Amino acid sequence: MKSLTILIVFLMATCGGSDSSTADYEAAPMLEEMDVAESSIRKVSAPLAQQPNQDYQKKVIKTGGLSYSVANTKEEYNRISTMLDKYDAYISSENESKGYDRINYNISIKVPPQNFDPLIGDLTSDKKLDNRWVNTDDVTERYYDLQSRIANKKKLEERYQEILKKADNVRDILEVERNLNQVRTEIESLQGQFKLLGHKISYSTLDVAFYELIPYELDQEPRPGFGTRMLNSISAGWQGFLTFMVYLLALWPFGLLAVGIVWVVKKVRAKRKADSKQ
Repeated sequence: MKSLTILIVFLMATCGGSDSSTADYEAAPMLEEMDVAESSIRKVSAPLAQQPNQDYQKKVIKTGGLSYSVANTKEEYNRISTMLDKYDAYISSENESKGYDRINYNISIKVPPQNFDPLIGDLTSDKKLDNRWVNTDDVTERYYDLQSRIANKKKLEERYQEILKKADNVRDILEVERNLNQVRTEIESLQGQFKLLGHKISYSTLDVAFYELIPYELDQEPRPGFGTRMLNSISAGWQGFLTFMVYLLALWPFGLLAVGIVWVVKKVRAKRKADSKQ
């Protein structure tokens, strides 16, 4: 838009001295407004390290996982579900699967960070763990950067709205609206990232996998007696015969065609024999 305004001023300046001074006078406020908007854009892109020093509260994302065996997966699932209210936690996802030698149960728990370690301690108090891991990711800079960028983008949105009120031609209005829509899209994207990051900070994730070992069982179904098997064979043979007859009936057009071909061939041969005798 800045280049568009300068171009309009230049074209008007070529028309005469008095018109040029009027154009400069009218274009100056618009140029000044755009300079302010561009300054806001540069402020949005400034990293956290370059902003004024502030006391930032540390923001971390905590995740962890446990794996252990149990005597009964259903009982363990009920035990975990019962204790979650105590720690203000909840199950976000769960999955149960059965193999040939074990029943596996995997659940993902969301728990406030201050209750993360106490919950692990309660879950594993009487368990022999196969695996345990905890990870802490410091996202302080990312958190406050997103917060600052959203605030600055909103200021930029307000500035564009002020400029839009002052625009008096179609091209300027369309250009400002295009930039305004782009800023609003960026704000929505940043707010989505900030909301997701805030949820990850507010609720740590604990993945719990427990399994129940089951004895191997040979899967053999009892076979029916001899008489039953004979009757089943007779029934199967009769059903096969009926199926064969159905297929034969479905081929009747081809049989009719074959009969016609044979009749024509016989007629041709008889005619040839009669002609040869003559």
